Amino acid sequence: MEVTRPPRIFIGIPCYGTVVPEVLEDWMRWTFHLGRRLPQYDFFIGLRIKSEQFRARNTIVEAAQEVAADWLLMIDDDMIINPLIKTAQTDDYGFVEKLLAHDKDIVGALYYQRTGGFSPVAMMRQGAGYRFLRDNELEGRLQEVDVAGGGALLVRMSLFDHLPRPFFAPEHEFGTDVQLCRAAQDAGYKVYLDSSIELGHIRDERVIITSRNKNQYAMDAALPGDIKAGVASYDIFNRLISDGLEYTGYLSLPEMAAVGTRFMTKEALAEFMAAGGTLTDWYRQFPKERVARQIWYNTSHSTKRAMTEFILGTIGDEIKTDILDFGCGIGVTAFELARRGHHVTASDIDGTGTIEFLKWRIQRHNTPVNFLYTPGGVPQLGAPHYGAIIVMDCLEHIPEWRTVLHELASRLKPGGLLFCNNGILDDDSHPEHFPLDGREFYAECLKNGLMPFNQIAFTKREAV
Repeated sequence: MEVTRPPRIFIGIPCYGTVVPEVLEDWMRWTFHLGRRLPQYDFFIGLRIKSEQFRARNTIVEAAQEVAADWLLMIDDDMIINPLIKTAQTDDYGFVEKLLAHDKDIVGALYYQRTGGFSPVAMMRQGAGYRFLRDNELEGRLQEVDVAGGGALLVRMSLFDHLPRPFFAPEHEFGTDVQLCRAAQDAGYKVYLDSSIELGHIRDERVIITSRNKNQYAMDAALPGDIKAGVASYDIFNRLISDGLEYTGYLSLPEMAAVGTRFMTKEALAEFMAAGGTLTDWYRQFPKERVARQIWYNTSHSTKRAMTEFILGTIGDEIKTDILDFGCGIGVTAFELARRGHHVTASDIDGTGTIEFLKWRIQRHNTPVNFLYTPGGVPQLGAPHYGAIIVMDCLEHIPEWRTVLHELASRLKPGGLLFCNNGILDDDSHPEHFPLDGREFYAECLKNGLMPFNQIAFTKREAV
């Protein structure tokens, strides 16, 4: 007589050593629910201490295969199933039954980023990379996507029989959830998201991010710190590195980092100025090395990447606007916003290597950008008014920064946005920086009708 066994579900949890009490309490209720409501299944659980995400996930898949599991439920240690913390029985714990009922090979639940743009963690292909779904693309039901977030993902184990090993690799280009979903699609599978199921996402300070409060924290989020870049923007930075290597002829990002720091000394600047050079001419020196340094800085520093992602996410793609990127350098945001269809003006000192690189990029990729060259110091911006002005890593290079800020504010439309990081920038050791106190900067913003809504974003006060 053949004996059939119950279907097996392996719950795999990549886990750090600092799981917060809210998660433990929540999951105790969830496991009770599984035992009471799903007796027709056998459950297994595997926790893998996570030093590297990809190693942990590979080990979890292998453990699920060892017990001949039929399904793998990947869930991260910062997911809250019952985000409103209801102590009574709640339907939230039934999300596993809902995912199983879809009978799909790979299907995820909705949750939001806990930093950066606080976007839904589900993605669609965009060029060579991916972008996060926007809120208005969430259908509140089962929908096909290109990537579902690995923080809450149900996978039929037979899918792994058709994927190349190792299933997960180091996250140099794409995160582990993107890697899995790409491989599944390459093998002929479809990826789904049930956007009617929403889990909470614990922030470091034990705030649970959901659709109800994400906008509050998108404005209040403190940007400094070790913030992981969003997967959807990997293509932005990878494309920048690729273009930079082609333009400069350097062979790698580490080489660009090395050559990009050699000239940046106080002694070199003092020697140049003593020989009769001007500050404007100084920025035209070392053209290739400056390009290399800015590419390295913009792609290798997590805080800088997070601020770039925040700016791009805040401006968005739905409403096209006139944008000024002042002191644009290599123009990371200028290039990307123009590529997305905005009307972008990039402004910097004429003849610098960085702005020549930006001009080369826009020609290479057929991306329209207007240029407004300045002689250094206070600009004359003329008549146009902009819906957004970006002035990142710039004012500290200009002794007359107050006058420049006034000029920029005067060219910002009421209700427009100005992005500037001088309130949190503290780098007096940089040889090209002039003193600029963060408190004085905030006070000057208020004088010019710029109201802060987080540490780098300001909105122009509407005219009374």
